[in-house]
Amino acid sequence: MKALMRMFAQRRDRRLLDRFFARYQGRTLIVHQGLTLDWLEELLKLGGGGGHFRIDIRQPPGRHSPVLWLAHRFILPLDLPLPVLCDVGPMTIAIRHLRSAGRLCHPADIAWILEDMRVRARVHATLSRHSHRLTADLGLAVCDNTFEMDLGG
Repeated sequence: MKALMRMFAQRRDRRLLDRFFARYQGRTLIVHQGLTLDWLEELLKLGGGGGHFRIDIRQPPGRHSPVLWLAHRFILPLDLPLPVLCDVGPMTIAIRHLRSAGRLCHPADIAWILEDMRVRARVHATLSRHSHRLTADLGLAVCDNTFEMDLGG
């Protein structure tokens, strides 16, 4: 019976992962546990700032929400300071927290962080075609959240 339950859970997980990547590939997510109104207003003032999907993990994962399922099942167990920024590729997710020196970054820094995290992410998660699971490769230490700005010089 346990093997049968595990098989159903694996199928559900595969479907949710497939749905997640189909929906969010090429997009960015901000996984958070509540953001201040001032911070959100600043984010929305920026060009493209409203294009980041904001996922509040205070909501239960639900059975049919692939993004909440992924946040609760994969991102939260990484135990990173929230909020985190997720850059979703075809079969990858680059993840980096938005805190530095104990403070939340300014929303204007997100563009720089996105550019930098393609090389210097905290976690690079990859979807394995074989096992159909996400595997995490750790990058930056949690305490290192500086980002390099290319000033075009």
